[in-house]
Amino acid sequence: MRPIRSIATALLIASLAVAGCARSQPDQTPPPADQPPAVTATPAPKAPAPTDGPATSRQPVVLADGRHPVRITTVDPDRRTVTFDLIQFYWGDDATREAAKDHQESPPPNDYYIRNVNPRLRTLPVTRDATITTNTLTAGYTGSATKDIQVPLWRLTILLPSSYSPPFWITVHHGQVVKLAEQYIP
Repeated sequence: MRPIRSIATALLIASLAVAGCARSQPDQTPPPADQPPAVTATPAPKAPAPTDGPATSRQPVVLADGRHPVRITTVDPDRRTVTFDLIQFYWGDDATREAAKDHQESPPPNDYYIRNVNPRLRTLPVTRDATITTNTLTAGYTGSATKDIQVPLWRLTILLPSSYSPPFWITVHHGQVVKLAEQYIP
């Protein structure tokens, strides 16, 4: 009797979840080809609890697997998510060339150049075993400015200023953040 009750309970929960999702979906009709998609102010859905396995969601990819430069805007340690703005980060000759393309000072000061062509914010879950490192100056520790220290996710809420985030490198694997590393900039 218990296996049947467990299966019935699981089916009931699954059907309620599907019914709830069906009601909360906005109109998904695509815009005409000559117009950009409309941006609606719907509340962001709760991110699924991060797991150590691959994401099984059928939602579109927020960010492809790999390493990307970002500016972190929000850290939610309770939901284990980060919200960030994807940027372009250039060093050396690349920085000089890209700054010149944008009619900015070239070569740029301190030999790096940051471009942000899209204000879109993205939110991803952070795995429980993600490696998170910050520069010692941001972390408030004394010592070398180029030494990185490992911190827990909740600590980023304290370390990051509310108005400005230094660049971070975010590593994504199967739709989840597996590594966050602050980029030292002079």
